[in-house]
Amino acid sequence: MKRPSASLLLLACIAGNAQAQTLPLGFSLKPHPGLSPRLPARVHDPRISGHIDPIGADDRMQDIRIMLQRTTRRFSDLGTATPLTPHALSRSRVVRYTIEDRFSIGDHVLASLGWDGIKISNRSANVTVGTGSERLRSRDWFLPRAHLAIQPGRGLRLTVGYLERLRAYAETGTGGPMGLTRDSFLSLTRTLKPETYSRVQMRADWVATPAVDLSIALQGGRLDDQLAFVGRGVLPVNGGSARIAGVVAEAQHRLTPHLSWTVRYGDARTHVSGGAMMRERSLGIGSVWQDGPWQADLSIAHNSAPAFWAEQGRAVRVQAGVDYRMATSAGRPLLLSARMTDPDHLTSGRFMRDDPLGPLYAADQARAIMVRAQLSW
Repeated sequence: MKRPSASLLLLACIAGNAQAQTLPLGFSLKPHPGLSPRLPARVHDPRISGHIDPIGADDRMQDIRIMLQRTTRRFSDLGTATPLTPHALSRSRVVRYTIEDRFSIGDHVLASLGWDGIKISNRSANVTVGTGSERLRSRDWFLPRAHLAIQPGRGLRLTVGYLERLRAYAETGTGGPMGLTRDSFLSLTRTLKPETYSRVQMRADWVATPAVDLSIALQGGRLDDQLAFVGRGVLPVNGGSARIAGVVAEAQHRLTPHLSWTVRYGDARTHVSGGAMMRERSLGIGSVWQDGPWQADLSIAHNSAPAFWAEQGRAVRVQAGVDYRMATSAGRPLLLSARMTDPDHLTSGRFMRDDPLGPLYAADQARAIMVRAQLSW
């Protein structure tokens, strides 16, 4: 099915330019050689499972990480912008930082404390508004998170954690004519809120055999102001808020060194603010194959109706992709990929995944087929 988001992606590639700067800093304190080793690494794909890797142990007593990132996307409003009139550009800018301290408590207990901050600012977020200085802004400079990982025995990891996340609308009006008047745009700036959630999770990961991994996670918390794009719309709407409690169970079996398959079941109770309790369930199965520079994946999931926007839900979701990584003549890695996406519209699905905080685009919630080439410099 043809979606507006597909044209948005194409237009973003043709008409826009993006600049990103990332400043990662990190240092370690108090070398401690007695820490237990990591659990065997799990081969998984985030499109198939909601797996969250526990904090890994290493040979350092304390590991402090600081990261600052700024990404800017600019688009010309009807070709009127010039280097001398930068105000005529539509611009979406995301600034975020992370501060995290990982440290050990004894030989089998690891802790992580930190917080994230983010600011999303859209100038001239609708091309029909003109070149005014009004902006859509969302920010929260303190989004705390903490995790405690315990390894009581070989192959078993217990984790308890808390985190807060924010996602906000970050478009510049390139997805098509939105038809907003100036008054409508100002109304949008006053009423549109970012999506936020706070979540507590208790998780157990067990390496049952060298080829089988099992995990179960209990999660609970609150989701406020869920953002969604209804039908073919490119402007987000506020779906409301809810308290969510649920469980996710997952099993992974590595058939060969190159092939593995995963089954995942999720069950959540969603108490919608001002409404009744609704139950959301999902059962999915997927497979990942990897050999050298090639990787392919396929996943199929059967979902119940979502708590919000039931008309947006699809009973069966199918996703697939092929990636090829190669080194160019300059020695820089090049990634070629083709992917079919079918996003999960369950409220609990987004809540239970550990998606990074950041911008939200219309393309995130639309089915699409995308071909991409990415060169890292």
